[in-house]
Amino acid sequence: MARDSGVCGDLELDNHFVGASRTKSLNSLVTDSAAGATAYATGLRTWNHVVAEVPVEERNMEHMHTGEGMGNMNHSSKGKQSHLKPVGTILEGAQLAGMRTGIVTTTRVTHATPASFSSHVADREDENEIAREQVISLELNVLLGGGLSRFVNSSVVGSTRDDTLDLLMIAGNRGYEIAFDANELQERVETLTTTGTTSSPSTPNPHPFVHTKNGPRLLGLFSDSHLPYEIDVHGGLKAFNNSQTPHNDTSHETPSLAQMLDAALKTLDAKWSDTDTINDNGFILVVEAGRIDHASHANDASAVLGEVCAYDRAFQRAIEYALERDDTLVVATSDHDTGGLSVGCCDEYGMHVDRVVEVTQSAEFVASQIVSRIFSEIGSDAEALNSSSAVASVTAIVVDSLTNANRDPNDETSKISSEDISTLVTSAINASLTGESATHSYEGYELQNKLGEVMNAPNLIGWTSHAHTGVDVPVFAFGAQSHSFHGSHANFQIGRAMIDLMDVDPEHGYMVFRDRLGLVNPSFDEPDR
Repeated sequence: MARDSGVCGDLELDNHFVGASRTKSLNSLVTDSAAGATAYATGLRTWNHVVAEVPVEERNMEHMHTGEGMGNMNHSSKGKQSHLKPVGTILEGAQLAGMRTGIVTTTRVTHATPASFSSHVADREDENEIAREQVISLELNVLLGGGLSRFVNSSVVGSTRDDTLDLLMIAGNRGYEIAFDANELQERVETLTTTGTTSSPSTPNPHPFVHTKNGPRLLGLFSDSHLPYEIDVHGGLKAFNNSQTPHNDTSHETPSLAQMLDAALKTLDAKWSDTDTINDNGFILVVEAGRIDHASHANDASAVLGEVCAYDRAFQRAIEYALERDDTLVVATSDHDTGGLSVGCCDEYGMHVDRVVEVTQSAEFVASQIVSRIFSEIGSDAEALNSSSAVASVTAIVVDSLTNANRDPNDETSKISSEDISTLVTSAINASLTGESATHSYEGYELQNKLGEVMNAPNLIGWTSHAHTGVDVPVFAFGAQSHSFHGSHANFQIGRAMIDLMDVDPEHGYMVFRDRLGLVNPSFDEPDR
């Protein structure tokens, strides 16, 4: 879709397609992000919802690696958490080997994919623990994305922690430069790369695990939750026209994916005070455009398109970096497919590209605007919201909000029926009454999903699900040893190949860094590889 729309220009990804990844998890043909990312991070398959841990009773069984011969493909990890044991990640192995490490994402940094490379929990929803492990256990040189609410203690307005732990203060004590917007990110990187040191820690007593020999450290948290969609930042998709790489103005609160990647590369490559040369041990950087998945959950084709364009621009920047060296490998793939998108649908031969690219706001943004206006203009009282006058008012709000996104319900080519509007009104009132609008995730939010469907109607783009699917996903690779990823591979095999090519020891890395949490170090046999 991104290629055929013409919005992104020529896709750099197309130049480096090498194969496919088979994405099933240990207990389902359809993986979730936690199990999918764990396969890449550890070289091992696990249950859905589990982050960098594996079921101990199945560790030495062949189907742990192959996924074959499973008696019950749909068994759940619930009730079996005591049988899960942590396994080392490629980042932990890299850190132990003296390499610098980093994570960049457009989601919360505690979300399932980045979490699977940087923490170990039995349930991906335990994001407060994931944040704790990311700051206290690891020595990540770069951690950029959203999720600020998980790092501030419970007394701070907007915090989603249930304790008094101040992870920002701890991060400062551990030597991190901390940024909260695009302008600060630029300033912090300049400090790290020009002075070869960090500014003074937030307290005079740095954490005992601060080791400047491990290089610069950069923490950027640019939103309480996920970062906004590109389509919402730029008011549409025109910013990507003519193969442009749009950067967010430095006054904007969130940097683009390409800006975060640039900041990460500069930090990971920076000369450091303990050495006379640029980082000699190399680095591993995980870069995720996670909001492609979120937009696909909403069946929001226009938002997907903007995120894919942004990812391709970041991938192009990574290729440019690799072209300047002979020791760099770039691999790009996905945890899974989401939504089951098809180019063309509805028994018609074609896709209306112009209708996809004319939309100026995401379904998420439109949903937020609708609920905000309901609270502002009608209130949150149940009696008021259920009145006949409220229904008329909400109808006007829904129509106006869709029109603002360039999907005018009064334009018959938008294919938005009166029944669609009625359904949206009911969903909007329910979202306002239940608080779903404030607590929803990107998945399962009725109002957002219905908006995605309605706004997608004229496109002739098909969707089969609001969840993930089990189809293979493409793999792209360039640089040193990229031939290792040619062909069709199971997801865990891609993770294993990365670990082997880097010649690192994830298990030993886990043992070393886990001790820093003050937890009892699990004792278990090395799993069969």
